[in-house]
Amino acid sequence: MASRNLANVRAAALDGRASSVFYRQSQLKKLHEALITGAHEIQNAISKDSGASITEAKFEYSLALEAVRAQYSKLDSKKEMEDEYRIANGKNAEDTRVGFGIVVIEPSSFTLFYSVIAPLSAAIAAGNCVIVQVSVSSF
Repeated sequence: MASRNLANVRAAALDGRASSVFYRQSQLKKLHEALITGAHEIQNAISKDSGASITEAKFEYSLALEAVRAQYSKLDSKKEMEDEYRIANGKNAEDTRVGFGIVVIEPSSFTLFYSVIAPLSAAIAAGNCVIVQVSVSSF
C-alpha cells in the first residue's frame, strides 16, 4: 500500500500537476477549509498529544492557519500566467522558478502540528508534491 501511494506521489510530480497556480491555490484552499472544519478536534488533539494547555493549542493552531493563509496570499495567478507564457511571447524567463518536485517533511516533535502545516503549505505554494514523514516516537 505504501509503495503504491509513493508511486502516486511520484507520478503527480512527473506529470507536473502541482505546478499550475490554480491547482496550488485549490490545494491550499482545501487545506484551509479542512483546518477550519476540524478546528475544535485539532485543538483538542494538540492539547492532548503535547500536554499543552488549550490556550497554547489554540495559539499553535492559529499560527498554522496563518501560515496557510500567508502562502495562499503570495500566489498571484495573473502574474504567474504572464510569467508562464513569457517564452511563448518571445520574452526571456531567466528568473523562472520551479518546485523541487517532491518534498519530504519530517516535522519536529515540539509543536508537531505547526511543524507539519507550515512547511506543507510552503511546499504546496511552491508547486511541490509532499510526503510527510512522522515517526511513532513523535506521538
